[in-house]
Amino acid sequence: MPNANTLYANVFVDALVAAGLKRVCFLPGSRHTPLILAFARHRDAIDISSHLDERSAAFFALGLATASNEAAALVCTSGSAAANFFPAIIEARQSRAPLLVLSADRPPELRHSGSNQTIDQVKLYGDAVAWFVDAPLPEADPPPLALRNLRTLAARAMHKTARGVVHINLPFRKPFEPGEDDAEAMNIDRGQATRFSREKRSDIAALDNLLRGETRGKRGIIYFGHGSCRTADEARALTRWAARAARLSGFPILAEYTSNMRNTGLAADERYEPLGAYETYISAAACEFKSIEVLIRFGRPPLSKSMSDLVGGADLKHHIYCSRDGEWADDSHSITDLLHFDPLCAAPMPEAQDPSATAETAFRDRIGRAEKIAWKVIDKELETGDYFDGAVVYDVADLMPAGGLIFAGNSLPARHLDQFGKPGDRPMLAFANRGASGIDGNISTALGIGAAYRDRPLAAIVGDITFYHDMNGLLAIRRCGLPATIVVLNNGGGGIFHRLPIRRFEPAFSDYFITAHGLDFSHAARLYGLDYRRADDRPAFRRAFSEAVAGRGSTLIEVRTDALNDLRRRAGIMATIRAEVEEMDA
Repeated sequence: MPNANTLYANVFVDALVAAGLKRVCFLPGSRHTPLILAFARHRDAIDISSHLDERSAAFFALGLATASNEAAALVCTSGSAAANFFPAIIEARQSRAPLLVLSADRPPELRHSGSNQTIDQVKLYGDAVAWFVDAPLPEADPPPLALRNLRTLAARAMHKTARGVVHINLPFRKPFEPGEDDAEAMNIDRGQATRFSREKRSDIAALDNLLRGETRGKRGIIYFGHGSCRTADEARALTRWAARAARLSGFPILAEYTSNMRNTGLAADERYEPLGAYETYISAAACEFKSIEVLIRFGRPPLSKSMSDLVGGADLKHHIYCSRDGEWADDSHSITDLLHFDPLCAAPMPEAQDPSATAETAFRDRIGRAEKIAWKVIDKELETGDYFDGAVVYDVADLMPAGGLIFAGNSLPARHLDQFGKPGDRPMLAFANRGASGIDGNISTALGIGAAYRDRPLAAIVGDITFYHDMNGLLAIRRCGLPATIVVLNNGGGGIFHRLPIRRFEPAFSDYFITAHGLDFSHAARLYGLDYRRADDRPAFRRAFSEAVAGRGSTLIEVRTDALNDLRRRAGIMATIRAEVEEMDA
């Protein structure tokens, strides 16, 4: 079997060289043997220098980096060798020199064991480095994602040296030397993993050039994830840009609800309106999503699992991520171009100069037809079927007046809003805590948003466990004078876990995952001075919600639902939509 260390080291080092590394300094030792041999393969392309003392080598590398203003790498074995780099790292930090430190380390089972030549190398240099990563342990048969992670790790490390010192800690198990079968594992991608923009604010010109050049005539989508726009001004600017980009490229626009691109009310042509029901038909073969070659993405990674699976599994020639702050946001590790992008700088694109360069629009038209089928089915199902959590969230989005604020709690409400929040022409802003995606503090976050926009109606949709977790946040309604409508989807516990395989393991599932509570939330409404309404069917909820929002008081609306029925209703609606989409060409 090929040596896992050989494969990992070569994937990582090849990506460093492809990203522009030209200079590396070695020290004696054994644990970093895979790295030395991987670099040695590039001896004709990069400058390799060998040193005997770590302290001197580190200052030597500092001189290389300072004079060239390009990253210089330091490679050492495990143990105190890396500690001797510290004085030069401190100087590099103070002078902002682009230094890349690659320290070999012991595998996890030897750390904290008393093993010889083993120290704690995790964050060894503390705040003296701009970025630290404890790299994964090599695997004998790694999945493609693991190898993509190594390649993008190398590309990101090189990019981040522009901010100062970067430290990558790489654990290796014996044997370190190549095996006879290693040649079998060396058929790896050696191209540049990711291209990074050097712009500090916005690289809209680079994106426009990609749309007119390398991506022209290819099949692709424009995807707006959570947080793409944070204000109405950003949404207005980005909507105008997106419509022109879709017109030029032929790409459909898909938008998560909390991207704030689904309800701008600015699209002048329905062909360029953001689509929202993609979760229900993205897996339909007739939609041909798997054939996309280009993905232009904004905001956080996709909330939709189906969309996330598509990003990770599609054979993308171009995955262009437009980052607000230049930070990485891609758990598929497939980004080919990372651009800085300020939504307020998104001026409408000029038309293509070459009239013969036509966009491929058949794919966009097909997705547009699937979108119409999806909403037709959803509207019909909600009119005739049992009320469920997704329908409640649909109604909140449908009844919210223009200019309103919607906060979606974790875990299911945010997903329901993304799947069942219908695009419309009433501009509004939607929010969620999708950074760490925890259930803590959701009510308080929603009320803070309401305090920032006191002249607008606020509705927060939260599950029962999320509500319980932050009931004391309700005190701010009275203390801060904040009108709010709180919708609690009470399905008797952690409904999100019904979507996971653990649901098959009883009794542990019911006892330790569902966490049924039996609470009556009307008591919480009385305690904190809120009006209380119970609404378990659609007419009752739509009436109660409309009255609460229009009255601009503070109301708690509790909707008691069944988690298993919610799961069945969602699955049934999705199956019906997929079936009708598959027949749309028949």
